[in-house]
Amino acid sequence: MVEEHRSYCRICAAACGIVVSVDGEQVVGVRGDPTHPGSHGYTCPKGRALGAFHHSPARLDRPTVRGEQASWDDALVDLAAGLTAVREVHGPDGIGFYLATGLAYDSAGQIASMTWFAGQGSRQLYTAVTVDNAPVLVAAELVTGSPMLNPVWDPSRPGLLLLFGTNPVVSHGYGTAQADPVVQLRRYRAGGGQIWVLDPRHSETAAHADRVLTVRPGSDVAVLAWLCAEVLRAGADAEELAQRCTPEDVAALRSAVAGFDLGRAATASGVATEDLEALAAAVRAHPGRLAVMCGTGLTMGRDGVVAEWLRWALLILTGSLDRPGGMRFNRGGISRPTRPPRPARPLPGPPSRPELRTVIGQYPCVALVDEIEAGGLHALVVGGGNPLTAFPEPERTRAALASLDVLAVVDVAANELTELATHVLPVTGQLERADLTLAEGVALRSAVQHTPAIVAAGGARRPVWWVFAQLARRLGGDLLAGADPDVLTDDVYLGGVLGASSLDAAEVLAAGPHGVEVPQEYGWVAETLLPGGRWRLAPPELVARLLAHRPPEPQIDGHLLLTNRRTARRLNSLDHAATALGRPEEPIARLHPGDADRLGVAVGDRVLVTSAHGQVVVTARFDPGTSAGTISVNHGHAAASVANLTSTRVDVDPLTGMPLASGLPVTVERVGAPVPDPTPG
Repeated sequence: MVEEHRSYCRICAAACGIVVSVDGEQVVGVRGDPTHPGSHGYTCPKGRALGAFHHSPARLDRPTVRGEQASWDDALVDLAAGLTAVREVHGPDGIGFYLATGLAYDSAGQIASMTWFAGQGSRQLYTAVTVDNAPVLVAAELVTGSPMLNPVWDPSRPGLLLLFGTNPVVSHGYGTAQADPVVQLRRYRAGGGQIWVLDPRHSETAAHADRVLTVRPGSDVAVLAWLCAEVLRAGADAEELAQRCTPEDVAALRSAVAGFDLGRAATASGVATEDLEALAAAVRAHPGRLAVMCGTGLTMGRDGVVAEWLRWALLILTGSLDRPGGMRFNRGGISRPTRPPRPARPLPGPPSRPELRTVIGQYPCVALVDEIEAGGLHALVVGGGNPLTAFPEPERTRAALASLDVLAVVDVAANELTELATHVLPVTGQLERADLTLAEGVALRSAVQHTPAIVAAGGARRPVWWVFAQLARRLGGDLLAGADPDVLTDDVYLGGVLGASSLDAAEVLAAGPHGVEVPQEYGWVAETLLPGGRWRLAPPELVARLLAHRPPEPQIDGHLLLTNRRTARRLNSLDHAATALGRPEEPIARLHPGDADRLGVAVGDRVLVTSAHGQVVVTARFDPGTSAGTISVNHGHAAASVANLTSTRVDVDPLTGMPLASGLPVTVERVGAPVPDPTPG
């Protein structure tokens, strides 16, 4: 008999409501929940594939130790012995932890794993933050004092929305996580809002914009700096500058952007001056009602942290932050800030990479392999991630990981990394566990949702929190204040999380997947969080970077500029197309037809993409929406990883530790005959 259960999707922070159809323990269907107050029946292809993924033959069922199946007790005892041996010989810093997207929306698992690692006394913490998001956090910290403070777009209050290098129709938002992004964009425009897209590619989002400016990769800094200069010249919010900024900062910003005139912005971006003037006029016409969102097209570029800062500056100058009509800040109900954070003090990077610095207490991922090769790191626990597809220089990464004394992988599915692991610890997937929404700071809807588990855990899978609680016990610690992990349940653990919040735990649990609304507030950031009640409009580190900024260099003959992209059925290295469609999604390079013709490339040809650091072979497709001189490649493929084209040492941002991955010069060469296109898009 088929039963239906409401839940919500935890692939991304949009947290769309879903209805899961179950026949016994068989998941027979997943669809959007039409009664959900945030998503109204929408879910993306990845969400609809949750049932197929749950029953995928790639799912991990039983622990293994060095390739052999083991009981949980034997696996955890062996892992604890290995970590203890490393600690005794090399000290706490011999043990590292890499936390990635796979645990980002497992609320109990994320909290438990980070609590466990904090108890190890090691500084060797790495997360996916320095794979794609570090510029966002660094800029926020330098401007506001808090790295997690994030402006959220409100489509119910029409104004002007600028989208730089982001494609929310596919990604569901980067900084504003939203269900059904097409409906949100249409709603915004129907209410009188304007949408401008600035991107090297005419993306799926561009199809819903009022204006599209095709900009050269890496030119966003010049355009944003020029817009700031224009607003300072005429149109800045006098009250915001007087009350929330210091005169010294205003003067420093004015001086820093003075060299970015219209001609410089036009030359850098390749956009006609009249189009840029229209953009500036639109900004001036929406005082207090500007929203600016940026994505990985900027953060993975050469000066992503500078572009992120200038986004903040433009919003501050126009009075569009922390006020009705502009971008708001979700105060949240679980992690609810009540006072300014302590002044940030960046720490130096690991011993093998002293030129780097920590990002929110983490070492940059580009340093992990150096730490292994230098003998600093001997054991690594990986939670929900795959460095082989996420880190630069995958083959070097593979060799380094294979040399570790301990490589423990906590995950839901087998992949290239689990083949290398000394210990594989299979954990519950999202349909097998209870959960809470914790990504309050980036969610379009200000609410906290809860879901029970929909089906029983298959095989010998265990919750992530259970795994780390049991490991802590075998290492002489205690994550659960004396409670027995075998007796505790997901909801009891989550009840403890809610007990430390401002919310009523019983109310949240009773509300279930539809959630409890958390009131939207305005003015609280300036009153509560900003040091001295003022924005740091001109952080000296970023002013210096802007003054040293140079526009993208003229392209060398025969070179294209690499841009990154996401696809609807893939989240990083997790391929939902393989489960939903029965075949893996193909790595695709999208070229402008003119570039393809010049290079002698036909549709479906296998092409070799080469940078100064490596090569990758992908399949060519033509796309008139990809601007001439650029090549757009989807990432996350193990067999054709774009990470091969990047470097751990060359073009690594000194403030964020991020490698250059967007706007990277590459050559393209035909190396194989056409391959039939198995999937649309």
